Amino acid sequence: MSAPLRVAFVDFWPGFAPADFTVRFAEFGEAAGAGGCEVVADARAADLVVASCFPDGQRTTRPRDPRTTAGARGVRLFWTGENVRPDFSTCDFALSFCRDLVDPRHLRVPNYVGLHRVHGLAADLYAPPADPAALLRGKTRFCAYVQKNRVAMREEFVRALSRRRRVDCAGPSLNNMPFPAERGAKYSLYRESKFAIAFENEAAAGYTSEKLPDALLGGCVPVYWGDPTVARDFHPGCFLDRRDFASDAELIERILALDRDDAAYVALLSAPRRPARPLRDGTDPSTLRRFFAEVVAAARAATGRGTSAAPLAPLTPTGSA
Repeated sequence: MSAPLRVAFVDFWPGFAPADFTVRFAEFGEAAGAGGCEVVADARAADLVVASCFPDGQRTTRPRDPRTTAGARGVRLFWTGENVRPDFSTCDFALSFCRDLVDPRHLRVPNYVGLHRVHGLAADLYAPPADPAALLRGKTRFCAYVQKNRVAMREEFVRALSRRRRVDCAGPSLNNMPFPAERGAKYSLYRESKFAIAFENEAAAGYTSEKLPDALLGGCVPVYWGDPTVARDFHPGCFLDRRDFASDAELIERILALDRDDAAYVALLSAPRRPARPLRDGTDPSTLRRFFAEVVAAARAATGRGTSAAPLAPLTPTGSA
C-alpha cells in the first residue's frame, strides 16, 4: 500500500476547509490511491501544496509561490475559481477558469463543477425540465436577481428592467425583499421565477461561474453577460446572452416579449443545454482523473514516498477545448 499523500493548503479564502477540496474533486482522492491523503499544516512537510489566491484572506490577482512564502518543498498545485490567471513561475500544475491557456500542466475547471458537488446538486445540469409547460404554470414571479457583489454594469441593467417589471432582488445587491442567507433558497426563488439575471462580476474567456448553470438548475431562463466563449459550455439556445443584443434596451424588449409569449418561453426552457461540441476540460470526470493522476504521480516522485496507481493516459492540452 502506498504511504498517505501529505497535502497542505495555503492562501485560501476565509472559511475554507481542506475537506472541501476532496468533495469538489473526488477524482483527486481516487488518484491518491489506497494510501489516501493526510492533511498537514506545515507546507514544508507536504508532498503536494495546493495554493489559491487569497493570501491573508484577501483576493490577489498575482498568485504567490508557496516555496517562497511557506517553505514548500513538494509539488505545487494552484487552484482558483476566481478570474485569476495561473503563473507557472509560482506553481507546477494549475486548475483555473482559463480557456486559452494551452499547457499540459493546466486544466480548465469552471467553479460550478465543484461547487455543485459541495451542495449536493446531483441533477443532470444538461437535462431540460421534463415538463416545461407545467414548470411555467407554477411560476409566480417575473425575474430574480440574487447577487452579493455590487457591480455597476449589472445593477444598471437590473434597474432598467425593474422600470418595466418588478425584479425580485434577494441578495445584498439592490435588495428589495427578505430572503434566507442560504444557498438552497436561491433555487426555490428561481423555480418561482421565469428569468434570472446571471451577469458575471467580470468578463474573461472561459470565466463561466455558477451563475448561469444555477439558473438552469433552478428551472428558469438565465439572462447572461460575461464569458464571450460561454456557448462552448452551454448551448446558446437555452439562455439569453447580452452580447447577442445591440443594447440593454433591446435585450429588455426580448425578455418582455418572451414573458408575453408562453410558447416562445417554453421553447427556450426546452432547448438543448449541452454544447454542440463535447468539452475536454474539467467538466469531464475522466479528464479530471487523468489530470489528478499526473499531479499525484509527480508529487510522489518528487518526495519518493511510494508510488500511486498506474497513471492514466497523458493529459493533452485542454485550454482551447
